[in-house]
Amino acid sequence: MWFKQAQLFQLNDAFLYAPTALIEQLEKFEFQECLPSMPYGAGWVSPVDDEGAPLIQTTNGYTMICLQIEEKILPPMVIRQELAKKIKKIEAAADKKVSPKEKYVLKDEISATLLPRAFSKLTRVYAYIDTTNRWLILGTANAKKTEQFISAFKKTFGDKMDAFQIKKLSAMMTSWLKHQNYSSSFSIEKSCVLQDANHESRVIRCYNQDLFESPIQSLIKDGCEIKQLALNWQDRIGFILLDDLSVQSIKFTDEIIEQVKEMEAGTKQQQFNADFLIMTETLDGLFKDLLDSFAEQPAKIEKIDTNKVVSMAKRRA
Repeated sequence: MWFKQAQLFQLNDAFLYAPTALIEQLEKFEFQECLPSMPYGAGWVSPVDDEGAPLIQTTNGYTMICLQIEEKILPPMVIRQELAKKIKKIEAAADKKVSPKEKYVLKDEISATLLPRAFSKLTRVYAYIDTTNRWLILGTANAKKTEQFISAFKKTFGDKMDAFQIKKLSAMMTSWLKHQNYSSSFSIEKSCVLQDANHESRVIRCYNQDLFESPIQSLIKDGCEIKQLALNWQDRIGFILLDDLSVQSIKFTDEIIEQVKEMEAGTKQQQFNADFLIMTETLDGLFKDLLDSFAEQPAKIEKIDTNKVVSMAKRRA
């Protein structure tokens, strides 16, 4: 359940996401298995993998939701083989070539015929709603999964969310490296991805290098900009920041993980509550500092009292 990737969205109407209203809307679009003839389906399931568990999990103003996606697996090779057989049979019978348009129609017909026999692949995409800040934090940065989740979310709740208006992150991250002037909440790690602003195909990936040394600084002077930058936030989270404000490769420090272990959760539900509370409170602080640095309208930062968070989590667990 610990997020390895995350994206942040602004919710326009916090009232829609109160627990009672949430459950009522989610139940209307609860997950149902795909019909045999359908290639894709999606719906809401419980974030906790227990039979009968509710569709939401709420703690301290944060509400976790989960979208389950079912996709039918039709290997392209199988479709091509069946299409080749069909074309060969038609051309032999009619003594003429099958046109590209006819091939397209035949391909669709074959796919529809094979769908009922196809295997299903189930995936889950988690997100949580922060009603205090009116945020949706999506636990993926994958483009396809993001599109699937946002489509289902808007279908369920309406088109009442926005991406944050952010400054040009590439230029700002580049400035951080060039001038070594950035928020004390962050430290710069030893990897980045640069792109030549004048030649987009020129991409340089750097690992385990001091980014303030001359090889990297020379690339910046030559016009390269930072597209991805490895950072650490307050010695609590290591992550890679992308130029759209999404974060990848999130790694919570041992100190954060130890806080959860100290709670000694006995059941699956208690463990979920402990993990969820510590993760959300930590990410809350990270995103406030990111928005303060990069948003067009900086967020007001409220520093986290870690001892208070742990104490609260123990009581809830």
